[in-house]
Amino acid sequence: MHLDKELENLNIMLLKMADVVQRNIMESFTLYKDKKFASGLTINDDIVDQYERLVEEICLNIILKERPYAKDLRKVTGILKMVADLERIGDHAEDIFEFNNKLQKYEKVKVQQIEDMVTTALSMVNDSILSFIKEDVNLAEEVIKRDDIIDKTYEDLISYLIEENKQGKISSAFAIYTSLVIKYIERIADHAVNIAEWVVYIINGFHKDRRIF
Repeated sequence: MHLDKELENLNIMLLKMADVVQRNIMESFTLYKDKKFASGLTINDDIVDQYERLVEEICLNIILKERPYAKDLRKVTGILKMVADLERIGDHAEDIFEFNNKLQKYEKVKVQQIEDMVTTALSMVNDSILSFIKEDVNLAEEVIKRDDIIDKTYEDLISYLIEENKQGKISSAFAIYTSLVIKYIERIADHAVNIAEWVVYIINGFHKDRRIF
């Protein structure tokens, strides 16, 4: 019974961390879309780091004191991996926020593909967490498949920015800052894929089509 309570507490802490990360992503993207609307928004990544250390501590205590086995051990080790990806997503949300601030001094150029990329990346993060909550392998696998969309959009956008800059339609600084923003979006999607892959592992013991235990 003690182990069940520890696992329940672990779930709660992980989901609280995920909630902060998701909120930070939303705020960083809000700044990109509308500077005025985003006035006063801040990103506090320190809270994310604190949750990461707390979740890691809970995981290690369970492994050392409770000695879980089978699915319980998969869950603890899987969460230990997931929390690292959540922390990196939090870092990238802060990075995007920083470069979006730099972009505000340049004339706003609306690029629909970037907004589409943001929508897809957000859905991947949200659904990767939802797949964990629901223990839904199918949803986790859908998240993994969506990464192809992100990769293609990223390549298209880089080509677009290069061409627009060559034609003098956008400045070099704007192209550079925007390329960094979309790179961080692409990395967020990658970490969402990692989370989804660990969800699959927690549920059935397979990680990237290889059974671990």
